[in-house]
Amino acid sequence: MIINNSNGLRLELILFVIVVLVNNCTMKQKLQVVEDYYVHDQNKENTNHLKSKELPFEQKIFSKDFKSLTFSTKSLILGEPLYNMKSKIPVIINFDLLRNHGESIQYEIIHCNKDWKKSNILTMDAIDGFDIDYIENQEISYGPVQQYVNYNFTLPNDYTDFLISGNYIIKIFTEGVEEKPLATLKFYVSEQISTINFLVDKSRDVEQSKYLQAFELECTYNSSDIVDPYENISINVQQNHQEFDQYWLSGPNFIKENKLVFLPSEDQFFNGGNEFRFFDMSSFRNGSQRIENMIFKDTIFNINLKKDVRRSYKQYLQYKDMNGRFFVRTYDFDDANSQAEYGMVNFRLPMKQINNDSVYLFGQLTNWTIDNDFLMTYDSINNYYQNKSFLKQGYYNYIYVVKNRDGISTRKIEGAHFESNNEYILKMYYKDPLNLCDRILNYKVAKSN
Repeated sequence: MIINNSNGLRLELILFVIVVLVNNCTMKQKLQVVEDYYVHDQNKENTNHLKSKELPFEQKIFSKDFKSLTFSTKSLILGEPLYNMKSKIPVIINFDLLRNHGESIQYEIIHCNKDWKKSNILTMDAIDGFDIDYIENQEISYGPVQQYVNYNFTLPNDYTDFLISGNYIIKIFTEGVEEKPLATLKFYVSEQISTINFLVDKSRDVEQSKYLQAFELECTYNSSDIVDPYENISINVQQNHQEFDQYWLSGPNFIKENKLVFLPSEDQFFNGGNEFRFFDMSSFRNGSQRIENMIFKDTIFNINLKKDVRRSYKQYLQYKDMNGRFFVRTYDFDDANSQAEYGMVNFRLPMKQINNDSVYLFGQLTNWTIDNDFLMTYDSINNYYQNKSFLKQGYYNYIYVVKNRDGISTRKIEGAHFESNNEYILKMYYKDPLNLCDRILNYKVAKSN
């Protein structure tokens, strides 16, 4: 009996230990699950935090092979990166890749807010059709010394259309390497359901009135569709596509019937600037405007432009320009897109070196950006700034800008004149509280005179 009791006690102890071990394992598993839950949430919060700090997209060329970007329509050579939803006229996007063989090149369309950060709009709500597609129109060059492939596509097209207005980024990349784009391009889709009246006048500052251009504007809006125009409508004003020279307007001075009125302000003005410089290299066989000489050396056409002049204190000279644009053209062949030559263009600007300042070329040829490929270097032997850029045959406008820690200015080299003929690009945005996105109600290009 004693032996039986002892065995029974041992059995009970063993069972008790087993139960305790099982409960401990269960508790550990529960704790592990809870711990994983909180870790997952923390990671989720970190991810959201990173998304909230996402950098805005830029207009940028990442590949040195990417050249000669233009926007046009069937009837307009010098076009804007703009699709008017009312007109239904598609935009043609054209560019070259300096390669001797065709590749599978794709584009992706991304809807953005007015600050160029990706919007919260679902792709299916912004794009009807494909937001990623191939660029099928490609033609290998034939004839020119420098081989390249010309690409073009239209937006919208049979497979892609826009459902809402706003800012869009077009990302162009080689198939399979989407994370390394060739270029990111800014593109605008406008509803054109409002009107903007824009007026340029002299500055009220008497001392600066000969050099500055002040402005005022008014725009219409539909009061039945627009909620709180004081808070939700903002207007971007740019001079000659210069993002470094722009104003954001919101909160009009007053509302008159269905018009928002923005009066001139002492704090809102632009340097009048100067007319854009130009050169024509549409032919490598005959002389062209502002070309000093052309030399074919080491399988490259070298084009020396006539030396430029610093215009800071020069008298204003009016002539027609294209406000910084260029277009591809050749008199030597039939088809400019696939037969025009490329040449190394030598820009020279004689002047003393400006300490702590960097001098850049600027215009559509630099994709309207401050690009280090167009940075002028100083030649201390010849006492001039110089830049050599590989450009396609055509007619070009350009200016020189100065960059330093205070910002970017055209005035130091180009001077400033109230009489200058400038283009002002106006974009009227509406922060739609229902669709949670920034729509473009109007996109307008206005002349200063």
